[in-house]
Amino acid sequence: MPGIVTSKFRLHNAEQFYEAFSEPASINTRMYLFIGRTRAWATDSNPPTPTDTFGGTNYISWKDLIAAKRITASDVSYAVRRINWANNTFYTAYTDNNPNLSSNNFFVVTDTYNVYKCIDNNNGSNSTVKPTTTTTSTVQLADGYKWKFMYSISTADALKFLTTNYIPVKTLIADDSSAQWDVQQAASNGTLEAVLVTNGGSGYISTNGTIALVNSAAITLAGSASGTDDIYNGSTLYIRSGLGAGQIKEITNYVGATKVATLNSAFTISPNTSSGYYVGPKVTISGDGSGASAYANVVTGAIDKVNLISGGSNYGFASVTISANSGTSAVAVAPAPPYGGHGANPVEELLAHNIMMNVKLTGTESNTFIVNNDFRVVGILKNPLLANGAQANSSVYDLTTKLTLTSVSGTFQNDELLSGGTSGASARILQFANTNASGNAGILSISTITGSFSNTETVTGNTSSITATISGINQRDLQDASGKILYIENRPPVTRASDQIEDIKLIIRY
Repeated sequence: MPGIVTSKFRLHNAEQFYEAFSEPASINTRMYLFIGRTRAWATDSNPPTPTDTFGGTNYISWKDLIAAKRITASDVSYAVRRINWANNTFYTAYTDNNPNLSSNNFFVVTDTYNVYKCIDNNNGSNSTVKPTTTTTSTVQLADGYKWKFMYSISTADALKFLTTNYIPVKTLIADDSSAQWDVQQAASNGTLEAVLVTNGGSGYISTNGTIALVNSAAITLAGSASGTDDIYNGSTLYIRSGLGAGQIKEITNYVGATKVATLNSAFTISPNTSSGYYVGPKVTISGDGSGASAYANVVTGAIDKVNLISGGSNYGFASVTISANSGTSAVAVAPAPPYGGHGANPVEELLAHNIMMNVKLTGTESNTFIVNNDFRVVGILKNPLLANGAQANSSVYDLTTKLTLTSVSGTFQNDELLSGGTSGASARILQFANTNASGNAGILSISTITGSFSNTETVTGNTSSITATISGINQRDLQDASGKILYIENRPPVTRASDQIEDIKLIIRY
């Protein structure tokens, strides 16, 4: 049977993952970023794609782990594709029936880090005027585009989460005195923000000017109006300037000789002879909401644009009918906004079903992370256990095994294999640290262990042939294969140093 995984389901999964980083202590969810693997890939510049197997994620990956750092709630953000506004570029207008909306460029970020949703693209034209306002209202610019300001990316969020391909998104839950909060609070459920013309039709007429005389529901039009009786019947008269501006009425009768248009009822605020008007085809908006009204502009017989007078409220769907005494085939749609209204929930509205994590590794992280070597794997580990079975809860963990050595005959090489003379165990050397001036004693950090080394045995570096005697073994901080490895990413080598900060960003896409 046909079925589909909806964008809401993808967003739900992203929300569940996002919330895991800020769950209360009673739930005991702990997420860690780990690094691993110092040995080279077959081609270091082209790492292989990780495989998802029981053995791989439960055991083999664990052997290569070097260190882990906890990911906190402040290290996590929702994210969407970065779509930079560019001059003379086409952007997709938001509609409520576009199944490909998530892959369309229906929102932009400007060079000032303001994010806008495209509400109207002026009948498929290119955008030539950059949006700049941060008001709560949808704004129409000189190029005909209508934009809805959504939020500004703060400097702190830009430094932490902005990348070449992604921008951070959040929905505020408390007043932070930002323009975004104002937009969220001003959003109105089911208020229409645009009527989009999909077919302009032909044969439509219009006229405009300044009212010559007002007599209750009888309006005398300007001398430029048509001299043909009834030609404007069924059209609407919209007061677009002066006294009474913003009101609209239907014309029920028109006398060409006198230019008198009789309206279906008198205006609430009567216009006067300084009021400007526009007569054009009637626009009827129907649906499950109420209060929406609009008028149509005509250019060379076609409907060029439908201008909203009021967006109404509570529309979950809306349909548009264009009618007049002359003209045919015009089609327009009125996209219903997301629940809550445009701007109410940026995470949902921009389909932010990606989660970005940013964790910085600073030098040795208080003598926990090895330096002077590289790593090639990063990933996410959930709820690992300590060696004693308790849940890990500290900020950082050393995941190497430490061998205390004596009688060291020289300098071990990073990444060479280490072999146990008695146990037959083997491991990968990550780092050797001298503990005396002569260099014949020290601490050897190892990973990727096969077998079990034993005290007092002699170990040998397989490449350097350096030997030493084990006088102590300190196992890694976390219990092997504990917790769940949720994500693995293979990368080209990243070299570490004590004075270096690695700024690691991970994107989880749902």
